[in-house]
Amino acid sequence: MKKIVIGVFLLLLTNSYAQSFLYELSDKIDDYKNKNITMIMKLKYYDTLFQVITFYDAKNHDISFDCIDVMKHPWFLQQKNNLHPGMEYNVTFTVKGLGNMKEIIAQLQYFEPVILQKIP
Repeated sequence: MKKIVIGVFLLLLTNSYAQSFLYELSDKIDDYKNKNITMIMKLKYYDTLFQVITFYDAKNHDISFDCIDVMKHPWFLQQKNNLHPGMEYNVTFTVKGLGNMKEIIAQLQYFEPVILQKIP
């Protein structure tokens, strides 16, 4: 019984660690600068006034993207109509650097709901 409990604990610990990548990324920003990264994150909100979309990871670390550059793309127009806070998305972005308050500066490349990959 103890082996099962320890195994489940280790599985949860490794899954939690893998999903808290934003914190690791900000600590080792030089390793990830100018690289494309794809993560599974949940949508926090989409601000239509300022055209900002915010996602968060499993440890509630937020990352916000300016959507003005991608608003012209057909995939964004399609995804924008179906945004749901709390839903999981595959988010691809390019890391540009680190801000003054250790926030990640990145450019949004693409996002789509995870559920679309699970449908045959």
